Amino acid sequence: MNGTAGSGSAGAGTAGAGTVGAGTAGAGTAGVNGAAGAAGQGTAGATSPVDASSSDLATNPGDADAGPVGVGCGSPGTLCWDFEEGRIPDGWTAYRNEFTGTLLVDNTRAHGGTYALHAKDFQGGNEADQGGPKKTIRYNLPAGFGPVLWGRAFIYTTPARAASHAGFFNARYPRPASTDTSFDALDWYETATYMGTYMSIWHPPEPPGYPEDVQVTTTPIVLDAWACLEWEFDGQNGTAAEAADPRMWLDGVELAWPDTFIYPDGAARPKHEKAQNFTVLEAGIYLYQGLTTVTNWWIDDLAVGPQRIGCN
Repeated sequence: MNGTAGSGSAGAGTAGAGTVGAGTAGAGTAGVNGAAGAAGQGTAGATSPVDASSSDLATNPGDADAGPVGVGCGSPGTLCWDFEEGRIPDGWTAYRNEFTGTLLVDNTRAHGGTYALHAKDFQGGNEADQGGPKKTIRYNLPAGFGPVLWGRAFIYTTPARAASHAGFFNARYPRPASTDTSFDALDWYETATYMGTYMSIWHPPEPPGYPEDVQVTTTPIVLDAWACLEWEFDGQNGTAAEAADPRMWLDGVELAWPDTFIYPDGAARPKHEKAQNFTVLEAGIYLYQGLTTVTNWWIDDLAVGPQRIGCN
């Protein structure tokens, strides 16, 4: 994705469950090439997040005055992970593993309960070059999940806002009429941060993962506190010809996207191919450019489902 560096690759990940430990830059055995870095893109003037639309409130019981928005973890089809096992949850396997740092479940900080997924002491490369720390886990969704995926995670970031493209979640689905369900043949939506703010992207299959359709907000990353991030990936989009753009909410307020662009510069906008079923998730932290400041992230109470889950 767009960053401060030139194009490159995400490198590979390692298979297996448990802790994702320190890795080597650009090394691995079972991963795929990643999306490129790029020359930085400017942002428009400051703007405020926008409130959730009335259609969101109608889809999800309640309204802003009547109570919580979202169906919660008890709703049919919703999958939730609170990491209270004290280890990587069943069904998740280690994937990307580059540069220094560790992805593990520990009790150093938790949003609820005792444990959370901890992206610990990430560092490597520099913000002017492609290639940064990447430690992630993957999960295969149940068959027939459907073409609309809502997600929710509580994220704690310290001590600084990364300038590089730092992804924390993506969900992938097979291309229309394709029988190829391998990871590197899937279209995908991503939620991330970039230049100290939040970002969302629609990608074609990776490699190369671009041309990609990028949306960047001016809302700063929340530091030294828990933030509730929600997202909607609507791969069906009703009767429209293409899948919808991704949407994101921060602490219940929808983010606006004053800066939108296609990477690489000069590329045509990719067709947002429609989905029949999302099939695989990836979570953790993966930076496409370097990170000079040792940084920690905690991810807790991760959830996905066919309806908005909410922050409560």
